Amino acid sequence: MRKTSLFLLLPVLFWGVSYIAIKVVLNELTPVEMISARFLMASPVLFLIILAKRLDIVPKSMRLKLVIASGIVFLHFWIMAVGMQETSASHTAWILTTAPIFIALLSWLYLKEAFTLPQWGGLLLACAGVFFLTFNGDWSNFQWINSRGDLIVLGSCVSWAFYTVGTREITKVIHPLVATFWMVTIAGGVFVPYTIWTSGIAKYVSLSNNAMLSLVFLGLFCLAIAFWLWSEGLARESAADVGIWLYVEPLITVVAAWLLIDETPTVWLGIGALFISVGVYVAEKYGKMRLQEHDV
Repeated sequence: MRKTSLFLLLPVLFWGVSYIAIKVVLNELTPVEMISARFLMASPVLFLIILAKRLDIVPKSMRLKLVIASGIVFLHFWIMAVGMQETSASHTAWILTTAPIFIALLSWLYLKEAFTLPQWGGLLLACAGVFFLTFNGDWSNFQWINSRGDLIVLGSCVSWAFYTVGTREITKVIHPLVATFWMVTIAGGVFVPYTIWTSGIAKYVSLSNNAMLSLVFLGLFCLAIAFWLWSEGLARESAADVGIWLYVEPLITVVAAWLLIDETPTVWLGIGALFISVGVYVAEKYGKMRLQEHDV
């Protein structure tokens, strides 16, 4: 395997398993408690990577936008975690795959970029896929109390679209690793003290071994290390080659969820996944947005 492929495979593997780790942690922590711990662990690791790469860590511009972006990043993680309290890891992985379509749609509304007829078709196919995921062979799943988790996770795709479109200017003048470090650090600087004040340290000390390992995995590997490896891969591969890797991510989630937390795949999951994959592929092929914007 080429070294470049390893840069892309490892983040995709980490992100695919991350949804299972989130489900495990959410059994013992609230979304805010979990995200605060992730940011607290990721920030120093990103700092060390930046030092090792000898990047300029002090941004010379876009400071206010970095502060705003940090809030949006936290909001995105929080919305997704809230939704995951009421839906499965597999559903979450496939629903989040639709994020690039929302990015393209927001770019059409905000940046006046073209949103073509095939892209509208891709959006409809992806929405049909989410419909099949939620349906899962039972019409009662569309009751608000049952479908709420899937809808909230879908809402996190919208928050990620706002983040991606809003930070395009930032990453043109600030290295993505540096920008990510400051967004994680700023958000952590607000919510870590808040979490310690409201929840205390004892709640983390009393975590089960599975929850503690999952939390460390989310903070160090899925956030800091995965982003660094992914950025290295992006610098070495074309957009088309990178996009292929992200179609593998939800498949990893489905297999891992089946093996680790007994989420049995269903035929409706397969149908929904197929519609989402085709919809995102069509929307990407006929538009300017790129699938790698899903995770970075």
